[in-house]
Amino acid sequence: MFSIICGFLLDFGKKSIVSNYSTEIQNLVNSALADMAAEHKAGKLADAPVANNHYLVRWVTRALKTQRFPRCVGNDLTCWQKAGRSKGNEAGLLFLFKRISAFYARCFAQGEKKILDSDVEAFLDRMETAGWEVSTSEPLINKGKIQIFTEGQNSLALCADQCDSCFDGDTLVKPMSWFVRGNHAEFIEQATDAGFMVHKVTDYKSNVKYHGEYLIYPGNQGEQLAEIPLSFQADT
Repeated sequence: MFSIICGFLLDFGKKSIVSNYSTEIQNLVNSALADMAAEHKAGKLADAPVANNHYLVRWVTRALKTQRFPRCVGNDLTCWQKAGRSKGNEAGLLFLFKRISAFYARCFAQGEKKILDSDVEAFLDRMETAGWEVSTSEPLINKGKIQIFTEGQNSLALCADQCDSCFDGDTLVKPMSWFVRGNHAEFIEQATDAGFMVHKVTDYKSNVKYHGEYLIYPGNQGEQLAEIPLSFQADT
């Protein structure tokens, strides 16, 4: 009876552990790159684009089958496996893994970033200066389909309710939705440069008409892969 109870408690303890996505995604891609480098060093794998991509597709498949990594990165592995099988060498997994590794390492170089209300306000001012129309005056979440009328091509809208409810004092404590229309690439560049990691929910069909939706998380600790700016260069 005692052994049964101990087994139950151990199993419960394992299930109750919540994996940190930002840590696990870095662990995943860094493990893949390290394993591939070891194969190069041992002379078992040619350091060539086609050979490297084939190796990483097989590596991803093995990682899925053996459940080597936590569930929080399972969707990424499945997506990369499908891309590798359908696109072949054009999947570019080596390029992608290096970008993810370098981007997350840079974003968390100083540890977790506390996101403040003043940071968001400064970003909104920044976007207005860049010619974007910014709206924070209307409730947007759980209000059905909303349409915001703007004159400009580029629009950024935040839910008026979330501007209060997502903060404890001046600190972001809940995920917050940012709705974007227009130049998404510029938005990602600007947000990243301002210290935010943004996580795409949808490009276009959100509950705010003609706007895509992105999430920012407390401490930039997202639960999915963050958007990486097109201009970001990983060391080769």
